[in-house]
Parts: sequence; C-alpha cells; structure tokens
Amino acid sequence: MVTFRGAIRRSGNSLVITIPAELGQRFLLREGQELLIYGLSRKNPEFEGALQVYLGYFVVHEKVPAAFFKIKLGKGRFEELQGIVKEIEEKHLPSSINFKKLGDSLIEIEFLFGAITPKAIRRVRDQKEVESAAAEIEFRLTSSGFEVVEKRLEEKIVEWRNIDPAKISKAPYKVSEVVRWHWEI
Repeated sequence: MVTFRGAIRRSGNSLVITIPAELGQRFLLREGQELLIYGLSRKNPEFEGALQVYLGYFVVHEKVPAAFFKIKLGKGRFEELQGIVKEIEEKHLPSSINFKKLGDSLIEIEFLFGAITPKAIRRVRDQKEVESAAAEIEFRLTSSGFEVVEKRLEEKIVEWRNIDPAKISKAPYKVSEVVRWHWEI
C-alpha cells in the first residue's frame, strides 16, 4: 500500500492532483495513460470520502528466445527424462520449461530463456548463449539414449499478468529492449 499527502489544485475548469515521481516510477505510469477514478463514501457514523485511482491490469509482453525439442520417448522413460530436464534446468537456468505430449511416443519440450521469471528478473541472454545451451541440451538428451527428432530455435512472445511493475522498474538489469508493458482497463 502506498500513501502520500497532496493538495488539490485548479487547472482551467478542472481540479488536478499531482502524483509524486517516485509513485509514477513504482507503477511505471506514462503521460496520457488512461485510468478510472471512483468516488467512494461511507457513513460510519461520520461521513468519509475517498477517491480511488484505478490503473487496471498490468500486462507485460516479453520477447523470449526459446529452444524446442521433439523427442521420441520409449515406454516408462518419462520419469528419466524429467530427471535429465531437472539437471539441465539447474545448469542453464531457463525461465520456464513446458512439456507437450504430441502422440503416444512423441513429446515436445520447450525451454524459454527469458529475463522475467516468477521470482526475479535476470539479465537478457543473447542468441549465441541460447544456441550454445540448446546444443548442450541436445547432446545431453542424445547421450542419455533419447532420440531427438527435431530441434528448433525461435523467438516467442510471452505475456505476463502477474508481475508487479516495481519489479521491472527496479530490475538490476536493463530489460527494456525485450519487454513492453501497458495498463489495461
């Protein structure tokens, strides 16, 4: 919860309230941004009034390098594959890993190498780092006896709706080249 003292001023025929710069930066506010203002009141036993400024939902779109692997999976080997993926995760620190079953013996694993994770913001990875990680992942999978049917590298746009804007504004790394955000009312 953020509170501050302010004063109502006149601007032409309207009344305006100034938002402090620190609060604007904390919520990544932009000039011209739309918002809703609710007038609230209650009588309990004194009459109280409030203005609530509603910014909306904070939506972040991140451009993420991704490595996809289609793997032919033998019966009873899924748990072994999960163990190997866990080891890969500890070494290469992808922001997310997703499994998708494509058939009886075919599975696709998606490794996302984004800057945003549910817990923190990491440095942006360049294409060469992702290519190197993908080559190591493929080698680890094939040396463990899994048949890699297809490997591809792509960029993917990931939408985040659970990120606090302060996390981005105070990030230890510059992520503005891969991240776009807006408030959605």
